[in-house]
Amino acid sequence: MGANLLIVSGALSRHELRYTPKGTPILEVSLVGKRAAGEHQVFFRADLTFYGKLAESWSEQVVEGAAYQASGRFEYESWEGADGKKTSRIRIVGDELHRLEGADVREESKGPVLHGADNRVFLMGGLTTDPEMRQSAMRTPIAKVQLGFSTWDTAQSQAKQHYVELEAWGDAAKRFLELKKGAQVFIEGALKTEAWEDPETKNRRYKRLVEVYKVTPLVRLVRAAKAV
Repeated sequence: MGANLLIVSGALSRHELRYTPKGTPILEVSLVGKRAAGEHQVFFRADLTFYGKLAESWSEQVVEGAAYQASGRFEYESWEGADGKKTSRIRIVGDELHRLEGADVREESKGPVLHGADNRVFLMGGLTTDPEMRQSAMRTPIAKVQLGFSTWDTAQSQAKQHYVELEAWGDAAKRFLELKKGAQVFIEGALKTEAWEDPETKNRRYKRLVEVYKVTPLVRLVRAAKAV
């Protein structure tokens, strides 16, 4: 099983409570912030989904515009649409939610934004493809690759497979030059959301990926044979 952890903080821009057909409470929240990246602050938005009675209770306490810290994990989903095309997405299932006191929330054109926000991702798994290497217009190395890992689904009593796209720049990208499909790695990075307009439907589309800061190759231990 692989590591699968997201720690993020931000100003609450949206929250919505709804219920499944079986009555399970679902709380959806959006946190927006700016994380430190060198001398710059990079804007991000994290959408998390919380489940259960605790989430129902939190929905009555959260205040939009206030700052919150959350932890959660990635969940991979795929399905076939009405047009027969296969679609997939990464959801963030939240585990913990805490209010931050004395946080640096500033009003901006996008609404309240938490400055100096947390945005940290820790993943462990195997590369499902060879890394794709290219260069930016400024000749900065860029690596793109997919990471696969599994978690245990208690409800189904079986392992569940997840897939997350990785992107690395500069020195972090160079580390992928020595890696191939199947390599086991530990990833440290940040959540990144890409947005664009679908040229056919004109709808706004989003894709979540992880911007990698550090990649550590791993060697899987094997069980030693018993002496006869």
